[in-house]
Amino acid sequence: MKHIRLGLATLSLGLGVFLFAPQQANAMITHTTPRAMRGTWYGYDKEYEFWERIHVTKHSFRYSSGGQGDTLRGRHLSVVYGHSHAHTTVAFQMTGHFGATDSYHFGKAKVHGHYHTALIQDGSTAMFHKHVKHYYIPRGYQFI
Repeated sequence: MKHIRLGLATLSLGLGVFLFAPQQANAMITHTTPRAMRGTWYGYDKEYEFWERIHVTKHSFRYSSGGQGDTLRGRHLSVVYGHSHAHTTVAFQMTGHFGATDSYHFGKAKVHGHYHTALIQDGSTAMFHKHVKHYYIPRGYQFI
C-alpha cells in the first residue's frame, strides 16, 4: 500500500512539474531586418483615416505618419521575430527596451477584386509598395 501511494505521489509531482514548467520562448531577436520586408511600404489606416509609411533597410526602420517620424538604426534596432496564428510576425524595438512598434506579417489583401501580397500591420492595416486606399484583408490575416 505504501509503495502505491509513493508511486502516485511521485507520478503526480512529476506530472505537475512537467505541466507547470515555464515554456521556452518562441521569439528570436536580431539586428538585421528580413529581406522580403525591406523597402518603402505605404498603408492607409481606415479607422483613423491617415497614411502611414515605413522604410526598412538592412539595419534601419523608419516609421512616419502625418509629418511625424521615428527612426531606429544600427545597434539601437532590435528585430523581434515571433509566431502567431501560424504566421511569422516581426516587431521592431529599441535595443534594451520592452516597448515595441506594431507587429507586421506577410499576408494577402484584396484590391479591386484581386489578391495581392501585403504587409499586414497589427491585423488591421495592409501596407503596399504603392499608395492603395481601398482594400480588404481576409479574416485569416486579421489577427493581432
